[in-house]
Amino acid sequence: MKIKIHDIALKAGVSDGTVSNALNNKKGISEEKRDQILQIAREMGYFHSTKDDKKLIRLVIINNKANVIGDTPFFSELIRGIETECSANGYELAINHFESNDFEDTDIMQLLKVNQTSGILLLATELDAVDLRMFKKICIPLVVLDAAFKNPDFDYIAINNVDGTYQIVEHLIINGHKKIGIINSAYQINNFKERRLGYLQALYDYNLDFLPENEALVDPNPEGSYRDMLSYLESFLKEFPASTLPSAFYAVNDNIAFGALKALRELKLDISICGFDNLPFSEMLTPALTTVNVDKRYLGKTAVGRLVSKISSSDNNIQKILVATSIVTRASVKNLNLK
Repeated sequence: MKIKIHDIALKAGVSDGTVSNALNNKKGISEEKRDQILQIAREMGYFHSTKDDKKLIRLVIINNKANVIGDTPFFSELIRGIETECSANGYELAINHFESNDFEDTDIMQLLKVNQTSGILLLATELDAVDLRMFKKICIPLVVLDAAFKNPDFDYIAINNVDGTYQIVEHLIINGHKKIGIINSAYQINNFKERRLGYLQALYDYNLDFLPENEALVDPNPEGSYRDMLSYLESFLKEFPASTLPSAFYAVNDNIAFGALKALRELKLDISICGFDNLPFSEMLTPALTTVNVDKRYLGKTAVGRLVSKISSSDNNIQKILVATSIVTRASVKNLNLK
């Protein structure tokens, strides 16, 4: 049975006009009352009954000056997984790119064409928890992809960054490395913050010290990483003896590892390095890069599966799904136990 605005108004104890204002994000209604009406509408299945004929999922990609999202193998594979699962479930996929300031003084419901959309996948790679506040107004199913915050209002599908990093740093330790540095991004996103936590947890659990001078901050692309890592190493060697350099570095993604590896080679430093993401070029580097494998297609397919579940049923539960990773061992990490 198709749910009407009048049905929602009766249950909420308000007028039809008030319900209409809430559903269309218009002024003249308090945030508390709007949230109450939207919740009743969700519980009654209003959004499913009005959107079932649309069969369209909208992937919303927002850039926020972190220089991480781009035309890279990671996001190409992620989107391929999204496209495959949308097609398998009979949904069209629309992809919309925005800058974060596009949402200033703008009706987000109209900007995202909510009335033409069954559900939204929000690629939150470059977003912070505070950025999600504006999406609370969205009145159709929404799943946050590639970030997992403490905010309890959304479903999240993300990489298990902490455990993945812990495992690869543990791999370095098992191979005899006791002084392990981290090559971090100068532009912080939630994924990088979580990976740093995994790195620190591994050091702590194995009673190894974290030294601030062993953390390099670099631009998160190969060219910038090379430039900044070279500068970091040269500055380090001016202040400390070469013998105090870490025997291994963990880079928070493969693009950063790529540039850093070039800087290490240029200075003829025999230091192990590993990355995160297992991008296609990682096995072509010299030496081939030990890294954390992320099943990008599975990540995208899982996000679509969760969104379709919310679209096709009255499932108002909130889930946080973390996709596990695995280590790919290659030649860039030396076993110091064999010396």
